[in-house]
Amino acid sequence: MAQVSSLMKSVGDLPDPVKRRIASILGAVVADAASLPLEWIYDDAKMKETVGDKNPEFWPESKCPFFTVPCGALSCYTDEMVTSLKAVALNNSTPSVENVSSSLSSFFGSPDSPYQVALAKRAEKKYPVPGPWINGGVIKFLKNVEEGRNPPGSADCEDNDGFTVSLPVFLKDSSKAEDVAKLLTTNDMTINHLKMQTRILENYLNGVENPLESAKAALANELPEVCGEIDAVKAEVDAGKSVGEIIDNFGKACSLPGSFQGSIAVLLTQKDYVSAVRKNILGGGDCCSRGNFIGACLGAAGGVQDIPMEWIEKVSGIEGILEAALQVYQN
Repeated sequence: MAQVSSLMKSVGDLPDPVKRRIASILGAVVADAASLPLEWIYDDAKMKETVGDKNPEFWPESKCPFFTVPCGALSCYTDEMVTSLKAVALNNSTPSVENVSSSLSSFFGSPDSPYQVALAKRAEKKYPVPGPWINGGVIKFLKNVEEGRNPPGSADCEDNDGFTVSLPVFLKDSSKAEDVAKLLTTNDMTINHLKMQTRILENYLNGVENPLESAKAALANELPEVCGEIDAVKAEVDAGKSVGEIIDNFGKACSLPGSFQGSIAVLLTQKDYVSAVRKNILGGGDCCSRGNFIGACLGAAGGVQDIPMEWIEKVSGIEGILEAALQVYQN
């Protein structure tokens, strides 16, 4: 782990704006890996029975009912993000939609990709499937690329894939982020949420005092429905509802707007990174999707020092992720 410590010291020596961008990536990655062993548990009683009074992060045994990977692995969402980040790094730290698209095709679509191997096993309908779970948006992307569609994103993908794949590009060159998101989703509702998510994240990066209200005020005319979703969550928080109750109410599943609203519930009630990640995991369902957005925001807000080194060291391949982030954001 000496290499991780050395890389983290290199991050710590950078100017604050650069550190915040790397911390946003790191916050998302670590939150995702911390959540994955308890991903897609929709039964609250099962979650309580499993975790008891222990901390839920990096649960040593996968309890996901649909697929199983080793502790420290990343979900498909975050593999999209890391693939995008490394594509930018390999292109002289310059975001390119074409390069990201090619990297996604290679990583997820190669016949020997662990995602394709596990996808083939899903036909047997024996769960949990050994190996990672490829998201529907990525499956549709690969099909659309093969058919020559441009952009190749799925018009039906209402999940957070657009946010995760575009995050590294947004943090480098925000003008190209939406085009990268559309590699995986062209759904209007999803793109509208992406606009709000990135505005909120930008506020956290810039240390805006009330990042959610500020984003809502800026986009009130353009995105009234999304602003209404935030107001609905705030009303439940003000009424004394717990994070778990709010996630139950708006939906534990992968799709927006429920996933977005669950994330907002956590951001409104938990101000430090560790507490936010834990509360989000215990909310159940697609905690990885929510965790990516929460982790990106609170990583940007608190910096790398708020992300426990013990957690960072548990993430598979973290050295390569940090190296790519350093290359992209310090240049």
